[in-house]
Amino acid sequence: MPEMKMAYINPQAVPDSLPSAIQVLQVVDSFGDMGVDVSLVTPTPSAGANPTLFLGRPLSSNVRLVHLFDWRKKWFFPFSSHRPFYQQAKAWVKKYKPDVVYLRNLKLAEVLLSLKDRPKIVFETHELFAQTYRENHPAPTKRQQQKLEILSARELKVYQSVDALVTITQALLTDIQTTYHIQTPSCVAPDGVDLALAKEAHTPTHAESEPVMLYIGSLHPWKGVDTLIAAMPSVKRGMLWIAGGMTEQIAALQAQADNLGVGARVRFLGKIPPAQRFKLIGKADICLLPLTDSSIASRYTSPLKLFEYMAMGKPIVVANHESIREVLVHGQDGVLVDRCEDPLCFAESINWLINDQDLQKKLGAAAAVKSAQFTWHKRNQRVLALLDSLNDLALI
Repeated sequence: MPEMKMAYINPQAVPDSLPSAIQVLQVVDSFGDMGVDVSLVTPTPSAGANPTLFLGRPLSSNVRLVHLFDWRKKWFFPFSSHRPFYQQAKAWVKKYKPDVVYLRNLKLAEVLLSLKDRPKIVFETHELFAQTYRENHPAPTKRQQQKLEILSARELKVYQSVDALVTITQALLTDIQTTYHIQTPSCVAPDGVDLALAKEAHTPTHAESEPVMLYIGSLHPWKGVDTLIAAMPSVKRGMLWIAGGMTEQIAALQAQADNLGVGARVRFLGKIPPAQRFKLIGKADICLLPLTDSSIASRYTSPLKLFEYMAMGKPIVVANHESIREVLVHGQDGVLVDRCEDPLCFAESINWLINDQDLQKKLGAAAAVKSAQFTWHKRNQRVLALLDSLNDLALI
């Protein structure tokens, strides 16, 4: 690909500990390592936040951090709206004229599409937004129905108008094409893993007498962590470690564990420094990824933690969803659980692995080998190939 100036513009501050911010940072760092000139344009992050805290190493020298003033919740602008950032970003693009703008925010994409003589716009989507809204509002009020119609129209406009579309699963791309009948040049680029950071963190498994099962990630309801806790009375032995989540979420799950009589076997670790996550994974015997039957969990997710579990060579028990089957094969490099919202099904799979250490080793080793297919460079090669194809089309 010829030399290219890319601007990755995101209305949430980066660096930050949010999974979405970590994903953005990993993507731009990889682009930079691959020789792309990248400006990462975001609001100003919190004091002390720097890329090394999240990457475990300095950011690529080809990436420049451009932090625009964050108007939100200042005493003279007491709102949380991203609208001021959208206008700042629009002005920045007009002034600096990047060749490509890379986005994953729907409203910002709509704003930048209105620019005259705009650069190429690549939109990376992690969900079918209207479908997620529809599932979250099964009995919509009149106002909610109006919001859904606006969201659907915005989504259609963006997917039809951008120069290229990147989705994180094939199931998501299929749903977008089926719903909106678009012909926008597209590619599927799953999330990835930093194999170098994983390799540095390889440590012997913990020395505790009981096996340790680990879940690491956010505690949003669609993640299904409550299913793991509900499974614990049927898991014959071992500890469940849960890393991540907000204080209120942890309290609710702790109460669930206590009510089920397994409070002493469930340990909440709270938030883990991002650069330390691989060391924590290294201490587990079995890694867990419960996911509900919702669209965002079953078809639209490409979990960062899945690839990190794989890179650390851990046996994984995960919901048997289409998005997961794009990565793992049951019995070959993971255990995929049918009826994923049934605690007994998860318990049976966990017990199976606990009682078969040879299977644990086999699945973990196979997952580690497969993780090499899911590096950040591998995923960005797909994106750059898509951009190359746009240049070829422009010559025809």
